Amino acid sequence: MSNTITIYKQIYPSQCQQLAHFGYRSLINIRPDNEAANQPLSETLNLAAKKAHLAYAYIPYDEDRLSCATIASFAEQYHKMPKPIMLFCGSGARAKLLYQSALMQGLL
Repeated sequence: MSNTITIYKQIYPSQCQQLAHFGYRSLINIRPDNEAANQPLSETLNLAAKKAHLAYAYIPYDEDRLSCATIASFAEQYHKMPKPIMLFCGSGARAKLLYQSALMQGLL
C-alpha cells in the first residue's frame, strides 16, 4: 500500500526471516487465534518474529467486531512500530478494512 505498510494474507513462522530479509521491521497480526485449522497461533508467530528481529503486535478482531477501540489500538501500534510494517489477517480483507478505517478517521 505504501513504503510504510503492506497489507497481506496469513503469514507463517517460517516466513519471518525472509520478511526481515526483504526489509520489514514489524508485523501486526489481526487474525484471532484458532480461526482456521492450519493457522499458526499468535504466540508462535511472536516467537518467530523475535528470532528474526521483527517487532510484533497482536490486535485480534473479526469482521463483526471492528470497533473504534480496535482502530485506535492499530493506529497507536502503527505510529510506534518500526517501519515498514506487514499488517496481516486470513485473506488480507480485514487488514485492509482496518487500515482504511484508521485513514478515514484521520489516525494515520
